[in-house]
Amino acid sequence: MKHCCQIRVKGIVQGVGFRPFIYRIAALFHIMGRVWNDTQGVLIHAEGGEDDIRDFIQEISANPPPLAVIQDIEQVEIPCAGYGDFTIVPSRVLETRSTFIPPDICICDECLEELFDPEDKRFQYPFITCTNCGPRFSIVDDIPYDRSRTSMEQFSLCPYCRGEYEDPQNRRFHTQPVACPACGPHLTLHKNTGEVVSVEIRDIVTRTVQLIREGNIIAIKGTGGYLLGADARQDSAVLKLRERKCRPFKAFALMAGTVERIKDFCHVTEHEKSLLLSKERPIVLLLEKEPLVSRHIAPSGIYQGVMLPYMPFHYQLFHEDPSMVLIMTSGNVSDEPIVFRDRDAFTKLSHIADYFVTYDRDIISQTDDSVVFADGDETHFIRRSRGYVPAPFYTGKGTCHILSAGGDLKNSFALAKDDTIILSQYLGDLATPGGNRQYRDTVDRFQKIYDFSPEIIVSDLHPGYFTTAIADEFAEKGLRRIRVQHHHAHIASVIEDRSIEGSVIGIAYDGTGYGTDGTLWGSEIMVADRMEFSRMGHFSYFPLPGGESAITDVWKIGISLLHQCYGRDVPLLDEEKGKDVIFEIIEKKINSPMTCSIGRIFDGIAAILGLSRTISTEAEAAQRLEMAAMNGINPFAVPYEIPFIQEDGFVIRTDALTRYIVELLQEGRDVESIAYLFHLAIAKTTENVVAFIAREKNINNIVLSGGVFQNRLLLSMVREFLEKNGLQVYLPRRIPVNDGCIAMGQIAVAKEMVGNGKV
Repeated sequence: MKHCCQIRVKGIVQGVGFRPFIYRIAALFHIMGRVWNDTQGVLIHAEGGEDDIRDFIQEISANPPPLAVIQDIEQVEIPCAGYGDFTIVPSRVLETRSTFIPPDICICDECLEELFDPEDKRFQYPFITCTNCGPRFSIVDDIPYDRSRTSMEQFSLCPYCRGEYEDPQNRRFHTQPVACPACGPHLTLHKNTGEVVSVEIRDIVTRTVQLIREGNIIAIKGTGGYLLGADARQDSAVLKLRERKCRPFKAFALMAGTVERIKDFCHVTEHEKSLLLSKERPIVLLLEKEPLVSRHIAPSGIYQGVMLPYMPFHYQLFHEDPSMVLIMTSGNVSDEPIVFRDRDAFTKLSHIADYFVTYDRDIISQTDDSVVFADGDETHFIRRSRGYVPAPFYTGKGTCHILSAGGDLKNSFALAKDDTIILSQYLGDLATPGGNRQYRDTVDRFQKIYDFSPEIIVSDLHPGYFTTAIADEFAEKGLRRIRVQHHHAHIASVIEDRSIEGSVIGIAYDGTGYGTDGTLWGSEIMVADRMEFSRMGHFSYFPLPGGESAITDVWKIGISLLHQCYGRDVPLLDEEKGKDVIFEIIEKKINSPMTCSIGRIFDGIAAILGLSRTISTEAEAAQRLEMAAMNGINPFAVPYEIPFIQEDGFVIRTDALTRYIVELLQEGRDVESIAYLFHLAIAKTTENVVAFIAREKNINNIVLSGGVFQNRLLLSMVREFLEKNGLQVYLPRRIPVNDGCIAMGQIAVAKEMVGNGKV
């Protein structure tokens, strides 16, 4: 007997070859009917035998296309229409939108093989793609996902590509970005004046490699924006890029052609290898072993951020010269978002790049390269962007529409809609007008694509944040308003990410976060759940002389820490000519907000040890301190246990830690061993305080979050000490450990408050 049902498939099911997949298995199970995309996902009208339909649905669930993520499959019986075949029909736009766009994915092995096959139609074509690879998020303007709603709309399919697009047996069947040299986008090589140098692909590849060898800097249009490429082995090229980009310290990302080449200068574990080779192709932070590349690539000297090619053009460059190691760093002006529009590229990057490699397909959504590091078999994000965004997080808990603004540094915002959370790509720091504009534009785009009208707006407590002002604007339109403390958001983000139930002890070691008492927090040990927290411990307060200027002039923090212990008779930093002024503003409490930030303690100790006076990028002093500690590791060292007092919670004495460091210096200990002992003292004292709270509160689950835990030495120490106490330690898995997680935590808190009627 013939049965008929309507099957709704939700999730990442557009742009991943889902309709062609359904078409093929329909034939396998003798199913007649129709399949189409709409703004809620994929809808199937299936007619066939009862057993065949059951097996058909089972196959959809068990063996979807490689890039698909099925959130849900719903089926309802409907009357038969008497179809005599099975076809793909045009997409439909419904009143509601709930489907998701897949992330951009690296070129697949089949396309890569064709790229270098002289007999193939797409030989050396840098925009070769298929159902299983290529750009998605970066080219989509709207849903449902069809060519007409992407930046491929302007490129009409030639007969050859049309034939593949319409052939159910071809892997390019209904691949929206499909193209070839006859009908698709093309590369152009320009001088930085805009003058065209070449439009022929083989010539562009050859010339680009030669220009790189000659020490030139090349702006290369990538998947989600422009990258700046240069020879990583030439000191002169690296220093020129540093000077032009005004980036004296922050490490540059590298690209090599193969894992084997990476192993020539970095240690690569099996897990790190799997990350390098993954379809997402992130930058992976690897421990350097050989000085193959310029020492000026990563002045911190600990880790190199390396990735493999992910676009066809990248592979073409390395095919030309397999021995190359290239800088591939974000194409942006210092502190501004990555440049992704062609008109902006020549305006903003022409003083940095000597040449430009562009193409005539627009990037609609910008994405920086994602950055991760491995801790054993675990992956931790520093930057979640290309390859991962905008894949949704499924929460299983329906909710009203919530927009969380995130923080002002390393910003990502988030949407909560129904039973999903969508975290935006990394948008960087929002201190510049360009960053502000990009933030607003991206929020608008997400609202359009996901048909999202927020009912609740969530922000940080900090009254001076740009994101707080944005949230205020939404609130003025009548939205309900929630403010979430910065470090509670850090901990709540991990609770949400790891699906932890009940209360945890959260350790939020961070740079700066606005506290509920109006001071600057940043060394928080708390008992928390999704909705609320209780502050249980922190380092003691010290002045931040000059306010935010001290975050750059870290010598001021060193003076402050010493003054807290010794008054004006500081035993170190005698050469600092401005120290008397700093004494004055501390003692008169002029622009000297109190802070307990552990990030600022790292800065101050780095200054006291002579490792850093001023910094050019966030966490530079802390990185120098970590590098010194890595060189001073002593497995037999006895940890100093920083004294703490119980005064409305545990207060760890910052002054005692400073005295300990000064005494080690006065004993003549070398800076590297002192740096290691500093890390060891913080880790051991953290263990002491947390173990006490765990026993007192009968809590076994410990959550770590905050930018300071990007310090892999401190992270490993804290984790090891806590686990030796039998405690279960959780870190984020799918979101960054730094402020890139704040929006997720804000959503988690807001959802819980809504669910408990607190809003």
